[in-house]
Amino acid sequence: MLRFKPTEHLTGVTIQGDLQDFYELTESIYRITGIVDDPTSAYYGVRNTLLAICYGIRHAYMGDRDIFTVENGMNQEIMRWHKMITPTNNVYYSVNVLFPLAIFAAVSMQQAFPSARKFYESKNMKEGEHLPPYSDYVHDKAYLNQFAAGVWQALGEVIGGLELEKIIRSWENSYDSYACYATQYIDKCNIELLKAPLEKRKDKLRNIAKRLVKAPQAYYTLLRDLHAAAKEYNTDIYSLHDSRLEYPEEIEW
Repeated sequence: MLRFKPTEHLTGVTIQGDLQDFYELTESIYRITGIVDDPTSAYYGVRNTLLAICYGIRHAYMGDRDIFTVENGMNQEIMRWHKMITPTNNVYYSVNVLFPLAIFAAVSMQQAFPSARKFYESKNMKEGEHLPPYSDYVHDKAYLNQFAAGVWQALGEVIGGLELEKIIRSWENSYDSYACYATQYIDKCNIELLKAPLEKRKDKLRNIAKRLVKAPQAYYTLLRDLHAAAKEYNTDIYSLHDSRLEYPEEIEW
């Protein structure tokens, strides 16, 4: 089962799981986001966010991130009963995801589910198309919902249960849409958190979470500027990069 906890310096979420946990999660993300790379699609920003997280998870279960072992409950008596010799520990993999990125994924994926549904089997499937069956859709939603629940749990460990409840209620009552979301705002939030002193990071994280569940005016100003620049350069907003938003070479997790 996937495990979630805040990192030591409150920079992000540590996700832990065995090979099957991570493999199933990445496969669910791949299927739910679809195969079409289209910047004009409504949830292109959400898709890229999930794929960015998927990239880190995939590298984790390939052994490129941290690993550790956990007891699996096996002992000599059970082995004798089953006439088998088995390991007494399982390998778990671990990956860190920046908190704002993880929170955005948790709140935005719910809106993307109905849009993602078209990538699965339906009565409208055209002849010759090979789409995943509806049972995969149910499976994939469950895995991503588990991911979202784990992010909320990790956030609650940092800001407290009462503050977490306020944020979730605000999200549930919000009419904000994550369609055509300017993901440059996620970069801005990531860098804000990384620059915050450790003693102020809890308050900064709570503030960022509030802004991700209910967008402030600053977000809409950024979105307006991005659309203006995209029109000027005849491109889409996702192809634009703000040179002021530079990540540090090393992140102190």
